[in-house]
Amino acid sequence: MSGINKIKERILEEARLQAKETVKRAEEEASEIINNAKKDAEAKKKQILEKVNLEAVEVKKRLKAVAELEARKQRLQAKQEVVEEAFMHTIKKLNSMPNDEYVSIITNLIINSSLSGVGEIILSDEDKKRMPSDFEERVNKNLSSRENTGKLTLSKETRDINGGFILKLGDIEINNSFDAIIRMKRNEIETDVINSLF
Repeated sequence: MSGINKIKERILEEARLQAKETVKRAEEEASEIINNAKKDAEAKKKQILEKVNLEAVEVKKRLKAVAELEARKQRLQAKQEVVEEAFMHTIKKLNSMPNDEYVSIITNLIINSSLSGVGEIILSDEDKKRMPSDFEERVNKNLSSRENTGKLTLSKETRDINGGFILKLGDIEINNSFDAIIRMKRNEIETDVINSLF
């Protein structure tokens, strides 16, 4: 073999070794790049899953809070309806009392709310029919026994009220209908009503 062929063969051998080494290095670098990319992808996947889980927990908390708030609102509304029903039931019960008891209650309310002077008692049409013929006389007799100088007459006028009466003293009207009395006293007694119901 000639010297040139040997040199040529040696150059080729070196080139093959260098190529083999370069390919090996490239494969190792590619493998490292792929491994790093996998690690990055895994880290990003983990990050995304953690973020999604945190967001899911937050969404769940918010939904639970909204549901609890809605449930509280519905319970409160139901309680308010029951309380309202209790007040309405009280008015119905007052209106359905036997006539003598009802007349006694109305008489006492009139006596306790009248002012001195001349006035009129205005009732609903239905209540006017329930009153005995001596109703006006009874009221005035009770007023004079309390040293009240007032004198009341049963008005010919009627009003659309749900029990109770309106006391008219000149230009002043005092609404003592059961609805008005309950409306005025509601703040004072509502807590007691709620406590007794719930």
